[in-house]
Amino acid sequence: MADPELQEQTRRATQLRSLADHIEGLPKAAHTFSTAQMKQWAGPHADDVRGDLKSWKTKCENVAEALRTVARECDQAVKDAKKDKS
Repeated sequence: MADPELQEQTRRATQLRSLADHIEGLPKAAHTFSTAQMKQWAGPHADDVRGDLKSWKTKCENVAEALRTVARECDQAVKDAKKDKS
């Protein structure tokens, strides 16, 4: 049976990846609506909203990638710990 600490580390890495997927998906509905439904919407407010949506999409993608990096580090730590025990 695997070490409980290693199992916990693996579980947390999985949760981090799930959270990253969720965060990355947050702006998709608004972005899809704005690009598909609001094509006729014009003016300075429309430009501001589109710019903000793009900005938030980028921020969410950056946060998601950072979480995935931490998850990969957790997975690597588990692999290293298993090698050391072998």
